[in-house]
Amino acid sequence: MRALLLLLMLLPLSLRAQLLDSISLFLGEQSRFTAGIDTRGSFISNRSVRMLGVKAGLEHAGRVRYGIGYSFLLTPVEREHNVTGQGTVTTRLRLGYFTPYFSYTFYQRGHWEVSIPVQLGIGGGSLIYHDADGRKRKLKQAFVFLYEPAMTVQYRFLKYFAIGGGWGFRLTVTNAELDESLNAPIYLFGLKVFLGEMIREVQGGE
Repeated sequence: MRALLLLLMLLPLSLRAQLLDSISLFLGEQSRFTAGIDTRGSFISNRSVRMLGVKAGLEHAGRVRYGIGYSFLLTPVEREHNVTGQGTVTTRLRLGYFTPYFSYTFYQRGHWEVSIPVQLGIGGGSLIYHDADGRKRKLKQAFVFLYEPAMTVQYRFLKYFAIGGGWGFRLTVTNAELDESLNAPIYLFGLKVFLGEMIREVQGGE
């Protein structure tokens, strides 16, 4: 929620109260189920990587969204390590975590909307390698807690589609067992398809 808190700090007192009242008002609207695929670009130890995830939750008035998902590292991140009895091996980083999230669209006009999505990450990472017999081994593992505030801009077109992008930062709380730097900027860019609205309209027209 740091991004939202920062926005509140930059606003005059009257506008802060108005913003909080707006969120409360939207939460009072009827909710509807949403689900989708989430992709994020970022960096791990200065290497460009892609995270892939799925999300499901509730949406109020098209402005307030919250729920939970699961994200995992899609891009291979490999490094050489010396292992006792094995010599030098190639390890691969595995990273996966559950993602409770909250998003507020504070600007919505015409085809445009600007939102502040914030998600947490609760999961773990490990370094995997194959021994001389080809068996998969785990060299190291660690609990991972992440915090990812961001800001996104979206342009909607053709009724059920939108294109958007955004930026933010990933902060992690973990031990140093993974030998990788996970703190890094994040960026989002892609096409969004409003399948839920499409299905509801088709069902309503039957």
